[in-house]
Amino acid sequence: MRTALLLAALLAPSMAAAQQAGDQFQLVRTTQTEQRSPGAMQSTQNSDALLERVVAVTPAGIELEYSLPPGSQGRWDFPVRVLRTPDGALKLRNRAEIEARIDTSLKDMNLTRAACASPGSSGREARLNCDPESALHVVSGFDVGPFRPAQGSPYPDPQAARPGRLQAKPNGKGFTAEMDMDPAGIRELRAQTDVMIAGMQGGKLSLDAARKAHAADKVSGTIRVTLDTDTAGETRRRTRITTQTTTRGDQTETLTVTEVIERRPIRKQVSPDSI
Repeated sequence: MRTALLLAALLAPSMAAAQQAGDQFQLVRTTQTEQRSPGAMQSTQNSDALLERVVAVTPAGIELEYSLPPGSQGRWDFPVRVLRTPDGALKLRNRAEIEARIDTSLKDMNLTRAACASPGSSGREARLNCDPESALHVVSGFDVGPFRPAQGSPYPDPQAARPGRLQAKPNGKGFTAEMDMDPAGIRELRAQTDVMIAGMQGGKLSLDAARKAHAADKVSGTIRVTLDTDTAGETRRRTRITTQTTTRGDQTETLTVTEVIERRPIRKQVSPDSI
């Protein structure tokens, strides 16, 4: 056991040294969206959360369990157990359990696996996601970023043309990075979104047609990321602000999205009887 823990620390020194089995955190995400166009402005705000529990520190990485906060509406994809490898990748650990919950959900709706979404599906079927791996996408959406960021380290972003570089904040309590958006990637994402929405509404739209509809979009924008760290240098909050400007013909709109994710430790309750 001692050898296994030592090996885990060597493979992932920043994570293994700081996390222990039983540690728990509340992950809170707040998103504010503001859309501006000539003569109009609209904004929305929402928040959601996950609970994270450290199951084990292993030679292969950190095993974590994610669940919904008490009182949340049940979902077949949670709780989910994952392995976070030293390079930050997530691997699903309880696939069989999730597959069983999917079957139960389908049975409750008097449906079979034939109703699950597949490429090109539309209408009601397009709304039924039966892929256990999709739970990993949800978990990734609550990632605060590098566990222990460092000056000059590359910082990738899925919407950026290229990775940025982390720069220490003047107060020494975190890092910032700024990147340019990838216009081609943004147009592709919009085309895929249009196809998905068409399917959910009972229609059908080919990806080629959706791409042609956005081919003339002139897109530019920036991504600004701030990582706030605690006294141990570990990331506790990530603020990501994207500002995107799109011109279609003679119409220009600006979309600003501010996303804040916090990783809050859940203090263990100590029973008076244990003292």
